[in-house]
Amino acid sequence: MNRFLYRAFFIFVGLLIFSACADGPERDVEYTIYTTQSSIELLEGEEFQINASPTTQTFTYESTDKSVATVSSTGLVRGISDGTCFINITSSEGLSRSIPVDVEKLRLLEGIDVYNKSNLMSNDSISIILGQTMELAGNAIPSNYNEKVPFNLIWESSDEDIVTIDDRGKVTTVYFGKAEITVSVADKPSVKKVIPVEVMENPITSIQLEKELILRLNQKHTAEASPLPVNYAVRDSSLVWKSSDESVVKVMDGELEAVGTGTAVVTVSVKSDPTIFSDLTVVVALNPVTLDRTSWEIIDWNSCISEEPQYASLNRTPEKMLDGNLGTFWGSKWDAPKPLPYYFIFDMKKEYKIYSISITKPNDAWRGNIKNGYIEISNDNVNWTKLSDWSVPSNAPRSHSFIQDGSSARYIRFVISDAFEYDKPATGPASGARCDIAEFSVLGEE
Repeated sequence: MNRFLYRAFFIFVGLLIFSACADGPERDVEYTIYTTQSSIELLEGEEFQINASPTTQTFTYESTDKSVATVSSTGLVRGISDGTCFINITSSEGLSRSIPVDVEKLRLLEGIDVYNKSNLMSNDSISIILGQTMELAGNAIPSNYNEKVPFNLIWESSDEDIVTIDDRGKVTTVYFGKAEITVSVADKPSVKKVIPVEVMENPITSIQLEKELILRLNQKHTAEASPLPVNYAVRDSSLVWKSSDESVVKVMDGELEAVGTGTAVVTVSVKSDPTIFSDLTVVVALNPVTLDRTSWEIIDWNSCISEEPQYASLNRTPEKMLDGNLGTFWGSKWDAPKPLPYYFIFDMKKEYKIYSISITKPNDAWRGNIKNGYIEISNDNVNWTKLSDWSVPSNAPRSHSFIQDGSSARYIRFVISDAFEYDKPATGPASGARCDIAEFSVLGEE
């Protein structure tokens, strides 16, 4: 009985299921071809494998334009030339699908344009001064290449004893000579550029040296010579020192020794190029001192602001150059300047050896305005001998000293020939100038 009921139950359930299936909605299943790519982009010569499904079917492949792209029986697509086409796929059960293909012309990476980062100028060769550095970089040739090669550069030097280059393109000079820098593409080493490099001298063009010097007998002095330009670079930078009169001054490697009274010229030159030199005039005296001006007189002159009545109260007379007070000074005629030159005759009351003549201008930066002239000496105020020319580079310095040769004299005539600014610039010295001097002094000895 129980077995009968059990069988009857399962028959009933089966009938219900069959009835439900028979009465359910109809299903319209769409069959199509599936691929991993809905479109394909290739470069000329590049390949792509189409994987089609369902895998229960077989497929045939065909290109609509074999001059653009071809396809194998297994779905391997190959780009042939620039253009577009379709790959038509047909299944063994009659399904079909078309996949668009775009083939782009292959532009190969062909070269490297190397340029200087500082000025963006291309470099096919490099000339660089020892001690300098530079930074190089590279651009791809052509700039729009599409070859599947990353543009990673490798920098190398053929001789790191001459020049080095790091992985960022920084060039550092090591020594004089020639070498080559090679830059190549890491993943395509056949693409490279070789750049000749020459590390050159930066020659010494002048020597900076003090121009004049007064020493006491037996005094020693170190002369400082500075080759220029400051960034010079030469194989041999040694200097040669020489004295024109070793009975007055001896010199060795810039060390001066005053061995006798008189005047000598010390010359320093570049050993590898003696045409580059500088001279130092050295005067050796027994006991040079700044002379006492208490009894001095200015016995003649030719221009003074006090000549103009409206300025007489300023009291800017030539004698102010001897009073030891920088707050007082001589001034030339102001409203109606006299033509240059201007002069003064100083009577020192006795003969002195003259080693240096100094002038000091008033404190106001715009005052002074004396540019160049000359100095004469005499023992009788009748017969005059030119002692030297003098000049100053600008009106800015307030004090100037002019070294002399130790000649003896009682009278000094100081002459101003030119100024930095004239009353009438177009006319020049003949129109006169407004000049000032606060102090006049002499370094000498009896």
